[in-house]
Amino acid sequence: MKIDKPVNGNYCGTVVEIKNIIPLENCDNVVATNIFGFQAIVSKDTKIGDVGIIFPAETQLSDEYCYENNMYRHADKNRDGDEGLRGYIEDNRRVKAIKFRGHNSSCLFVSLDSLAFTKIDKDLFSVGDEFDALNGKEICRKYEVFTRSQRGGATAATKKFVRVESMHMPEHFETSQFHKWGHEIPDDKEVVITQKLHGTSIRIGHTIVKRKFNFIENILSKLGVQILPHTYDYVFGSRKVIKDVNNPYQDHYYSVDIWSQEGKKLQGLLPENYLVYAELVGYTNEGAAIQKDYTYSIDKGTCELYVYRISIVNSQGHMTDLTWSQVKDFCNSVGIKHVPELTVVKKSDLKIEDFMDKRYFESGYKNCLYLGKNDMVDEGVCIRVEGMTPKIYKAKSPLFFEHESAVLDSGEEDLESTQTHG
Repeated sequence: MKIDKPVNGNYCGTVVEIKNIIPLENCDNVVATNIFGFQAIVSKDTKIGDVGIIFPAETQLSDEYCYENNMYRHADKNRDGDEGLRGYIEDNRRVKAIKFRGHNSSCLFVSLDSLAFTKIDKDLFSVGDEFDALNGKEICRKYEVFTRSQRGGATAATKKFVRVESMHMPEHFETSQFHKWGHEIPDDKEVVITQKLHGTSIRIGHTIVKRKFNFIENILSKLGVQILPHTYDYVFGSRKVIKDVNNPYQDHYYSVDIWSQEGKKLQGLLPENYLVYAELVGYTNEGAAIQKDYTYSIDKGTCELYVYRISIVNSQGHMTDLTWSQVKDFCNSVGIKHVPELTVVKKSDLKIEDFMDKRYFESGYKNCLYLGKNDMVDEGVCIRVEGMTPKIYKAKSPLFFEHESAVLDSGEEDLESTQTHG
């Protein structure tokens, strides 16, 4: 059986085998199991060797999947209605990190029987199979906040003349879950461990942009005079949206544009074709936290920029990355900050659990950002493996997953979520 590759491997269903069972204090009917570094709370009837599906926290299940399996908390949304069993999935269908009687649960484990409605024989699945759709039926996707711009608000730019091609300002690649994919890293490979900062992503490029010909240039061009159609300029963007505020032919309706505001501070510092990826943490000028409860003791009304990747993008869009050592050297040479480095070790010597549910500065990593008094624990770490394009993995703390779920439950929008779409 061929299964199409999921759109996002971090937020998909994965066929897994139960490898361990963990008794839980004060729980008679459930036990726990660890899968990919996540803990799932499962029925006490679950046994080692059982095969099922895991959905990590912040995955959104499809309406049909929840309906067919009576998973909704509101029985009227389930196939069997009030006559059947109801589940505990809310109407937004989000898999949440929760605490059950004091025990963490940061993923959902379900039976392969839940896929019966797709008409695919469950015996055809193998451990390790990944999917977000089967037989033309959606199963899940990454949960995204429904933002004001998606409701029709005028928060995005209306583009008239587009100067920047996406190949010259590419988005940062999706980082893989270390707990799920860390086995890919050879044991003798050196890895760089950095503090994962919880803010909003920013791209800053000194890159190729199209020129809009003036009246005379248009005439000369039509007469066969060769006029350069491109030049170099600084362009700024969030993770998903290119702002290009330097384009005089573009209307701008951003209520908050911290990306252009902070990106302009690097003008004159980057060589041509350089593209910087960084994280902004702290506050907006108006004093709003970029991320709730993660302001890193930064003064209100200010923010700080921390670089985690630098690429060189040529005119054809081919990318070459600076090594981590070169990233640090470049940042130091121009007077900007890079994300704090915790350690460099061989993969075989890495104990990722040592970095979970910790406040790094208070654990002895004095070059790390200091969490504010309201900040729970550090989000986690990034694990970087060098290459022509580096491979970067993320490992998030279970306690941070709980915080992230609570913020999403509150319905509050953060700057990162409002930048999902242009």
